[in-house]
Amino acid sequence: MAHNNVEIEIKINVSESIFMRTREKLNKIATFVKKNRQNDAYYMPAHRNFVELQFPFEWLSIRKRGDAAILSYKHWYPENSAVTTHCDEFETKVENQEQLEKIFKALDIKPLVAVEKEREVYQFKDEFEISLDTVKDLGHFIEIESLKDFGSIEETRQKLFDFARELGVDASNPDLRGYPYLILKKNGVIK
Repeated sequence: MAHNNVEIEIKINVSESIFMRTREKLNKIATFVKKNRQNDAYYMPAHRNFVELQFPFEWLSIRKRGDAAILSYKHWYPENSAVTTHCDEFETKVENQEQLEKIFKALDIKPLVAVEKEREVYQFKDEFEISLDTVKDLGHFIEIESLKDFGSIEETRQKLFDFARELGVDASNPDLRGYPYLILKKNGVIK
């Protein structure tokens, strides 16, 4: 959930034991919001190869959430960088996913990769949304996203790392690329 179309988050790959311990702590200090299964289909237009760069910085996806579908575009900054700080995130609900997929096909926007995950969402005050993700073929992740502006991108990122520490999660080696990148790399599409 982006704040003013800017998403600032950290994502940490964790062991199952840290994942379970974090869930227990969140049940004590945060508000449980929901649990659901999420299927995200990522696409790429023929005229723009998102994955030709060493560090892709754009993703276009149709996100399936129960009966709802959401069209999402993310653009990470700085572009083509090993470490990103934030992204523009534009999303809109899609009334008819099948028709959108037909439009994509007509425009030569091809499927790239699918991400399947079980997600539990918690909220800590009005500050953070915490997602506990079990991602098919990748494992367990904790994602902490800012729900508000803490002054600057750098200050907001620092708050995310501070909160991870409060949860007892080592965020010194966060995932910097996201689930589609990790799956594409695992499958040898990205070197």
